Amino acid sequence: MTHFEEVVCPRCNIGFAPDTVQCPICKTVVVTKSEYRVTPHPVVLHDDLSSLAKLRTAGVKLIYRLQDELTEAGIPHRTELSDPPHVCMSFSVYVRPQDLLRAQAIDEKIFVNEVPESEGMHRVEDLDFWSCPACGNHLGERELSCGNCGLVLSPPEGRRCNRCGEMITIDAQPCPHCGCNIGWGNS
Repeated sequence: MTHFEEVVCPRCNIGFAPDTVQCPICKTVVVTKSEYRVTPHPVVLHDDLSSLAKLRTAGVKLIYRLQDELTEAGIPHRTELSDPPHVCMSFSVYVRPQDLLRAQAIDEKIFVNEVPESEGMHRVEDLDFWSCPACGNHLGERELSCGNCGLVLSPPEGRRCNRCGEMITIDAQPCPHCGCNIGWGNS
């Protein structure tokens, strides 16, 4: 007779039947009781948001991983619903400026693990979206092409909604198909 060990969700700290593979609450892969170790409680910052540095804005799955790793490293952090919510249900993680370099190293490791082809790519926060990539001309907030060189910056047919995948025009706000807040140019 085979003996199965109870499994535990390392995020929720809840035990489940031995044949459970994934936590039904948070979708985290469960571990056996012998592999389980108590995760330290996160130090949540209550500092004024303007005094903190934004580390990353992303969806729930990546933010969960980032929170866990920051907690493990003892880095206090704060998570807020992205403002404005330019991507449906995205969150931003903030840290104290003195913890930013350590937090960025952790973030980079997680991101490369989640998106392997991203290794060596620039962070979105470091990119200049206010200049034409072809000629360097300053761009307005809602320009669809460069006034200097004519480079088309957005396809005339629009783009796909992040939530429902339907084609939407550049001036759609919110998505006419699912109601998702598009947030064009609201950065």
